[in-house]
Amino acid sequence: MHDDYRKIIIRRVIYDKQGYAQDDRPPGASPVNRWAFYLTLIPVAIVVVVLGAFFFSIVLALFVAVAAVVGARLWWLRRKLRRSMQAQGEDGEIIEDAEIIEIKEDHKSHGRH
Repeated sequence: MHDDYRKIIIRRVIYDKQGYAQDDRPPGASPVNRWAFYLTLIPVAIVVVVLGAFFFSIVLALFVAVAAVVGARLWWLRRKLRRSMQAQGEDGEIIEDAEIIEIKEDHKSHGRH
């Protein structure tokens, strides 16, 4: 039985500037192509970093704006609540400290048997 068609052939290619003839080089391994790749990779990386910083600053600004609006709203509500509490306190309607005293009456002292 021939299993040649089932074999997986893996060829490991190591490029170390020797051992390859001019026609036997892997595609794209010339130093010119490698330098061209690096020279195009650097501007692309810079553009990606700048765009990332730009969008991060937009998200941060939106977060700060929403936090400022929520903080201002909470401050306004607390201020309004304090003013209403002070207005009620001036009228004497609010009792801040109270003590409940139970009074038990003796039924015998009132003439009831």
